[in-house]
Amino acid sequence: MRVLRFALYAVAGAGLIVNAVIHLQLAATFDAIAGALLSQGDLFRVQAAAGILITVALGAVRRAWVAAIAAVIALGGLGMLVLSTILVLDLTALGLPAIFEPVWYVDKVVAAIAQGVAALAAGALAIVERRRRGAVSHTP
Repeated sequence: MRVLRFALYAVAGAGLIVNAVIHLQLAATFDAIAGALLSQGDLFRVQAAAGILITVALGAVRRAWVAAIAAVIALGGLGMLVLSTILVLDLTALGLPAIFEPVWYVDKVVAAIAQGVAALAAGALAIVERRRRGAVSHTP
């Protein structure tokens, strides 16, 4: 079980970090797509920061709730990526840009795969950690 937990932490963290690096590399390219408050490049930086912070938290805290948050961050990013490919996400009422990018390119595919893998690993990790904590607390 220890090896499984280690592998899940490693895979979830790696997926989140790969996604963060891609978003940081692409951020400047998307600064021109601006909203009243933030540009799409700023949103890329926020996504990257969230991925980096939750990866650090995964390693430091090692709790089911942190893994669940990591899964939500990865799923949310993947959801935005896929949705923005098939329809216009008009976020202008929130001060954010309208986001629509129907083209798939290498970085986008890698980010999607990284987020999907991170979401699966973090979700599995949340279950494993919850069961492990439950088993430890019920041990006589």
